[in-house]
Amino acid sequence: MEKLIYKLIAIVTLLLSVSENQFAQTKVSSVLIKSDSITKFSDINDSLGIRTGKIKLSDERNAKSGNLAMLLSAILPGSGQIYSSRYYTIPLIWGFGAYFSSIAIKSNNKYEDYKGKYLESVRLDTLHRTGDIFIKSLRDYYRNQRDEFIIYLALTYILNIVDAYVGATLYNFDVSDELGGSAAIRFKIPLR
Repeated sequence: MEKLIYKLIAIVTLLLSVSENQFAQTKVSSVLIKSDSITKFSDINDSLGIRTGKIKLSDERNAKSGNLAMLLSAILPGSGQIYSSRYYTIPLIWGFGAYFSSIAIKSNNKYEDYKGKYLESVRLDTLHRTGDIFIKSLRDYYRNQRDEFIIYLALTYILNIVDAYVGATLYNFDVSDELGGSAAIRFKIPLR
């Protein structure tokens, strides 16, 4: 098992060390500012005597592949977030995963312990063969708790993959104040 983990870590490290340009789908340029609008903007500033610094015409960043991010997160949870530069979600993924798996392991150990005790109580009850009901209820409680936390762990794993995909596909999403459009919404309120 340890050899498999080391091989997976080596594969992820190799994939992350490869240049991002090989996995880039396209280069996305911001087309919100057209060249003719820049000259008009600079003419207005010149006529008003306003001094401006350099204008950044476009924000070119390599696009991130959503499929590659999903694959990386499926192999090693959190590696898709590293690929799409969403570092703040990694401690959440690993923290929830560690917590859910530790509770599931502890519950499984207690389930196995109470399962053995219940089987022993059934063996000792020669009259009815029902065993100790209290031990049986504890056994069932820990089995249900183990199963519940395994489901939580599986949901954390699936959400990790979804988060990596969303983070990679929205990597170039423009969140600036100037989105290049003007939408005016007019309301006509009738007054009586």
